[in-house]
Amino acid sequence: MTTTDPVPAYPFGDWGFELTPQHTAARAAPAPACRVTTVTGDPAWLVTRHEVAVRALSDPRLSMPAALAPGAPRQEPLPLRGPEGTGDVVTELKQAGLHQVVADALGPRTVRRHQDWTTEQARLLLGTLVRGGPPADLHAGLALRLPFAVACRTLLGDLETDELTRLNTWADAALSWGPGLSRYELADLSTAQEKIYRFFLRRLPDLTTGPGDHLLAKISAADALDQRDLVVFAVMMFMAGYRTSASFLAGAIVTLLRHPDTLSAARADPELIPAIVEELLRYTPMATGGAKRLATADTDLNGLEIKAGELVLVSLEAANHDPAAFSHPDTFNPGRDTSGHLGFGHGAHFCPGNRLARMQIHAMVTALADHSPALRLAVPPHDLRWVNGAAFRTPQAIPVTW
Repeated sequence: MTTTDPVPAYPFGDWGFELTPQHTAARAAPAPACRVTTVTGDPAWLVTRHEVAVRALSDPRLSMPAALAPGAPRQEPLPLRGPEGTGDVVTELKQAGLHQVVADALGPRTVRRHQDWTTEQARLLLGTLVRGGPPADLHAGLALRLPFAVACRTLLGDLETDELTRLNTWADAALSWGPGLSRYELADLSTAQEKIYRFFLRRLPDLTTGPGDHLLAKISAADALDQRDLVVFAVMMFMAGYRTSASFLAGAIVTLLRHPDTLSAARADPELIPAIVEELLRYTPMATGGAKRLATADTDLNGLEIKAGELVLVSLEAANHDPAAFSHPDTFNPGRDTSGHLGFGHGAHFCPGNRLARMQIHAMVTALADHSPALRLAVPPHDLRWVNGAAFRTPQAIPVTW
């Protein structure tokens, strides 16, 4: 991009399964990052190369907490925080000495305890759809339902299905790019955020004292957060622990149905499933924006000078499709070496829920493999319709038959 080229708007508008050619063009440009403009009009640097992404996500001068602070240049149309509380509940947890409580709740021992139950839930959900006869919608019937069941059991406590419907409706608005890119106005986004916050404020006493050995109850029992920050924590668990998982599972289901030979191989040899999970995490795009960092000091990023106060956005999806890191990256190949993929980010803010997410993907692959090769998309892949303007790629439906 030369100095006379217009600065592109970001996100690029690739709401569906494929990354737009703009990612490839940005990755091939001479500079290690390109200039973009966010939906708020704020300038930012967009990173699309794998090597530069790792550097950016590892450099302590490129800070995620600073990017979340009030007054920082934004990627999203409105700050994603509740109307009350500090808005930085992660820092509150660390200061309260609860970091280990969270780590234990999301750690390998806890995840192993839920593995068989999660696999059985995936099989039950898919089995119910199959018994109902074709066609079926795997988005509503599996991608939304499985992570909800897991989130209730491990993170939030007992929520009802009708409550999920309301929460998802509000989250659809809160997790959109707003005017010009989706059907939602800024007032809709603000109202949706507040409704989610008020919902958990009202339900908090029941969730924290009800049955179940889940993370919200453990944080509440420690009595280290005030009610407002505990509600913000619950909202964060719903968004990060449920909505991201549901969005990724939907995309991963589409990937697998586009590659039925992979499901047949998993059915014949379940030992292949862990490798399939990792390739799904590398190959399947989820976010339409980037992981954001704010420069707290002048920073050299692979020869590019990032000034203090500038916003850096890292496209994990583009980096995972960098041919310099992965041979033939646009080919789904569970036999490849996927080490170094950025499906869960990198560095200090590597996703703490990665084991819980892997467990759900593993369960989903297992359930789909049970019904291979009969289960298949009911429409050509290019006829699938996706939600325009969504922060996380979301199919309107995944119609299947058998």
